[in-house]
Amino acid sequence: MTALDAIDRELLAHVADGIPLVAEPYAEIASQMGIDAADVIKRLERLRRDGVIKRFGLVVHHHELGYKANAMVVWDVPDEKIDALGKKLAAYGFVTLCYHRPRRLPQWPFNLFCMVHGKDRDTVRQQIAALNDETEIGSYPNAVLFSRRRFKQCGARYGAGSPSADVIPLDPIDRRIVNGLQGGFPVSKRPFFEAAEKLDIAEGDLISRLEVLCESGVLSRFGPMFNAEKLGGDVTLAAMAVPKNSFDRVADVVNAHPEVAHNYARDHRLNMWFVLSVERPEQIDEVIAEIETETGLPVFSMPKQEEYYVGLKVEI
Repeated sequence: MTALDAIDRELLAHVADGIPLVAEPYAEIASQMGIDAADVIKRLERLRRDGVIKRFGLVVHHHELGYKANAMVVWDVPDEKIDALGKKLAAYGFVTLCYHRPRRLPQWPFNLFCMVHGKDRDTVRQQIAALNDETEIGSYPNAVLFSRRRFKQCGARYGAGSPSADVIPLDPIDRRIVNGLQGGFPVSKRPFFEAAEKLDIAEGDLISRLEVLCESGVLSRFGPMFNAEKLGGDVTLAAMAVPKNSFDRVADVVNAHPEVAHNYARDHRLNMWFVLSVERPEQIDEVIAEIETETGLPVFSMPKQEEYYVGLKVEI
């Protein structure tokens, strides 16, 4: 865990829901905190360098951009081969996430997970076939769990709302912004000016378009992505087998917990999959126990054992 002082934590709280969409956002944050703008920039640079902030930039709702074929692909591979195979999968450009997670026998025999996002299932199936055909991983048992419904997609601290599932049209400049700012954002006195120069648009136009993209639901927010572990917290992926006739009720119960960041229905006997992100590691067991009590159903926790790749970026 990275050592944070009280000012660091206050600063992270200020940017948790996104940075202000103004010409000098860090100066505005500094004014609200009663400190110097240069100190805000210096602290954010350090927090990013130390990995507390994974990256700055926009966080998209991929469904609203037409990426509706969301597949979690899993394999049961020998433990001694998982690192080599995980690194091979991570090298494919269409793989957006890749993790080693524990098996939960007998309900769940798989230990290598990756995500593939696409605009249609046929394309995603072709990409998954390439993984199986071009590496030895195809010789091991596997399963493809497409998402069927999205109940929640947000950061654990940012509220439980879900935007419309409709595809939202973007003009060429909007697409340039979405493509250009998923990879990062400057931490400087005039970050929107710097970003706008690279995108070949005016600073004011960039700010106003980002406001519209956030309001329309294309972006879930514009700001930092945090590393829960570096903040002393923890994250786990959890799954449940939920009877069809009580699925919506259970989803409401699960989503009512602010620690639940994402919740999807997927094609499998374990049909509800959600992410828990907490401020203290012991909260994982506490929240799972609460959900089990409230629903009467077991929850299978699959924490990250090893991270091979995290890079969800959708090209528009």
